[in-house]
Amino acid sequence: MHKRGFTLIEVLIVVMIVGVLAAIGIPQFSASLEKARGTDAKAGLAQIYRSEIEYAANRIGNYTNSLTELMNVSEITLMDRYWSFSITTPTSITFTATATRSSGSHNGETVTIDETGTIAGNWEFL
Repeated sequence: MHKRGFTLIEVLIVVMIVGVLAAIGIPQFSASLEKARGTDAKAGLAQIYRSEIEYAANRIGNYTNSLTELMNVSEITLMDRYWSFSITTPTSITFTATATRSSGSHNGETVTIDETGTIAGNWEFL
């Protein structure tokens, strides 16, 4: 009589194949997640940029360093659990908005945008 089922060798081979596929797929998935988080930062900075331009147009070209004031003037929302946002205005006619990674393996890395719309930073997924 012939028994049906898998041998131990067949099961081990399947487990090894699944392990190799997981080892290949998980880093790709992680990189995709980080790119998406970088996109969140750039989207938040783009909102700040547009709001600053609108704010300055209504106030003789002067920018603000207050996110609260921008949120009151424009309808922006900067709720993101991976990034914290801030604005600095070295002079009244220049600004730099910064998104700082607030959690995860890239904690502390930044993305910035200035009054010219230039995006830069030390975030590897820009």
